[in-house]
Amino acid sequence: MMCSMDHTRRNISIPLLAWTVRALLLGLLVGPIISLLTFLVAKAGAIRSDYPWILLCIPLGALLTALLYQKLGPYLKDGGSQVIDLINQGILDIAHPTSIGYENDRDVHKQRISTKMAPLLLFNTFITHLVGASGGKEGVGVQLGASIGSYVSRLEQNIFRHPQSIQQKGIWLISGAGAAFGALFNAPIAGTLFGMQFSNPRVNRTDALLPCLIASFTACLASQALHMHTLVPVRAESFPIDLRTLLILLVLSMMLGLASRLFCHLIHLTKKLFSRITPNPYKKALLASMLLLAASLAIYGITGSFAYNGLSLDLIIQAEYGTTSKLAPLFKLLLTALTIGSGFVGGEVIPILVIGATTGAIFGSWLPIPVSALSMFGAIGMLSGSTKLPLACFVLGLELYGFGNPTSLFFCLQYCLPFQWTALNL
Repeated sequence: MMCSMDHTRRNISIPLLAWTVRALLLGLLVGPIISLLTFLVAKAGAIRSDYPWILLCIPLGALLTALLYQKLGPYLKDGGSQVIDLINQGILDIAHPTSIGYENDRDVHKQRISTKMAPLLLFNTFITHLVGASGGKEGVGVQLGASIGSYVSRLEQNIFRHPQSIQQKGIWLISGAGAAFGALFNAPIAGTLFGMQFSNPRVNRTDALLPCLIASFTACLASQALHMHTLVPVRAESFPIDLRTLLILLVLSMMLGLASRLFCHLIHLTKKLFSRITPNPYKKALLASMLLLAASLAIYGITGSFAYNGLSLDLIIQAEYGTTSKLAPLFKLLLTALTIGSGFVGGEVIPILVIGATTGAIFGSWLPIPVSALSMFGAIGMLSGSTKLPLACFVLGLELYGFGNPTSLFFCLQYCLPFQWTALNL
């Protein structure tokens, strides 16, 4: 009996130890890569700020991005979808171990993430922010983390000659993606939850919890050691809780839930519209980017600023002080939709946070709630509705805005849930 128990403990402890070592290694690799991505984005933004005329090169940047994807492999443009598909294959493999088969060599090739993906993503994201397209960096960061996980997985397999199951490959991808998201925001718990849920919000990959958690914390520590700059928002002010305030926020959360739904529909419609106009990737990139340039110049003519191009992180800080324009959400939404339609890469998380924060700030002069709190609710709530990941977004709110304000945190939680309900049911 004792021998059997010892054998069972050994069978459990060895895989746990193996995944702990793997996760530590993965975090140590992902952290510096994410720091490099952040440095490139910041450098591109600084160059554009010094030389504003570079904005006129938006069409050239879109054409260059399209050219690189066409020459190196159009399938690389769907890298995010490939990561999600591979993780979901692992979910199916857990539920139905004999249900997954590959009919031909092309299907087998889909199991591997190309080694071209990481350098191409880094370069194209630099181009996106250099010319002033309204993109983020989180989408690319998550793909980078997942691709690093895939590379290390294949390296281990080649060195030790031990084949890995689809489930194990999925854990590598989840851990890499979670580590990248955590490092980007210096939010390791949110990164862990994001990694476990982003491929399928209705399924929690609990088998990946430990490696994803370790990889996320390690990546955060590694990026901190390299002094990576992260978003540091203003701490939301506290306010009294009463039934009236609760009802106001409940209604407001539904309204902004509609805004998150509008964002998702507009992005989908923009992609579909330009694809219908012309299937040619170069013509599509040129047409959309010309519209993006025209919109950028028009907004500059109205506001006298290019703040809506690039990451627009300053708009989040301004929103928390209530100094943004009432048209700020529409301006950022328009530029983001045209950026994605042009084929630029980067991500949508930061633009969503900007749109949400500026939308929440609009109500600051009308409601008896501090504008900093409304901005926080708008940013985190809209991200929750757009990603359909309320728990991960709630924890991101805690890690970004701090744990010291129980009133704001309570409302942040109740705010994410109506957003999620609105996004799923309307």
